[in-house]
Amino acid sequence: MAYDIKITGGTIMDGTGAKGYAGDVGIKDGKVVALGNAPEDADKVIDATGKVVCPGFVDIHTHYDAQVMWDRMLTISPWHGVTTVVTGNCGFTVAPTRDAHRDLIMRTLENVEGMSVEALRSGLGETWPFETFPEYLDAIEKTGTAINVAALIGHTAVRMYVMGEESTEREATDEEVAQMKRIVADAIEAGALG
Repeated sequence: MAYDIKITGGTIMDGTGAKGYAGDVGIKDGKVVALGNAPEDADKVIDATGKVVCPGFVDIHTHYDAQVMWDRMLTISPWHGVTTVVTGNCGFTVAPTRDAHRDLIMRTLENVEGMSVEALRSGLGETWPFETFPEYLDAIEKTGTAINVAALIGHTAVRMYVMGEESTEREATDEEVAQMKRIVADAIEAGALG
């Protein structure tokens, strides 16, 4: 079997925790089919001598929640070998969000993302293509991304969605907690990690 791509001469770090070793990688139809010893010819050969060859990194703590809507490359993560990111960390997400709470949600993100509300507003636009978390995941899918995106549903957005601006002023009632549980369950059913 000839490979589509063969990466030769690199130090392979296979992600298992084992020490790196010199070897080749054979890729066919987008899948690694040979690791270490890849004796077949290839349509394209990449010389990785002096470089590390490894699986893509997973960045489990990002705040791309809004940026994913206008930067499908999720700059700068792929530049560093990241192939999967997790959004929704620190309890901050842009969904679920009612129209009336968008500015407040953007202000919370401003604190953790280091982006101004004006930049967030410009990137997300006047009309957001989602309100609920399942709609948010659908919007990411429709936009498309260069790397994998996994999302957590943020506690801050869920509380505000159910309790409005009182979410920071008082405890939730039993009924409000039940609503929040349903929202989180719906998000997980739609694909949220948690």
